[in-house]
This record gives sequence, structure tokens and C-alpha cells, in this order.
Amino acid sequence: MKILTDNNFEEFLSEADKPVLVDIFTQWCPPCKMLGPVIEKIAEDYADKIIVAKMDLDANPITGQKFGIEVIPTVILFKNKEAIDKFIGYHPEADVKAWLDSRLSL
Repeated sequence: MKILTDNNFEEFLSEADKPVLVDIFTQWCPPCKMLGPVIEKIAEDYADKIIVAKMDLDANPITGQKFGIEVIPTVILFKNKEAIDKFIGYHPEADVKAWLDSRLSL
């Protein structure tokens, strides 16, 4: 899983050859810790369809401000460098997969 920063975020999206799912979290956030294993499973199960990345909001506030991140965890799906949808907070694996499947078919 790719770790993104304010310095490499834009370049990474530009070079991505698949949709990119970005989990924006902090180390101290309990729902972020709960969502972490779900995102890791998504990265495994969808490896042929998407690229999964994580970004610590505390360490990378510029990107967080750019996307108006006020609540964590926030998960954003990018297609062709554009944010096409997001969800906020913890969601179980089945819900994340259903959300992702519906967005990838767009």
C-alpha cells in the first residue's frame, strides 16, 4: 500500500494507471484504526482494479485542506486524477466493497 504525502500526492495521482482509493486517517483516531484492516483487505481483493493508498492527515495538512477534510477517516476515490466520490467514518468491509463496486462501474 502506497503512503502519500503533501509532496507526492499530485504526482502519484498523475502517474496512476488505475483508479486510486485514498484512506485519509490519523494515528490517534479510533474509527481510523478500525477501518485500517478493511482498507488493507480491499487493497488485496481489488489489486487488479484499483491502487490503494493511505495518507496521515496530521503529517500532511495541505492536501487535507485542499480536499476540505474535516472528519476522519475520509476515503476518497479518484479516477483520472479527479475525486469522484468519498465516504466518511468507519464502514464494514461489505459496505465498502458495495460502495466501491458501484463507483468503479461509473
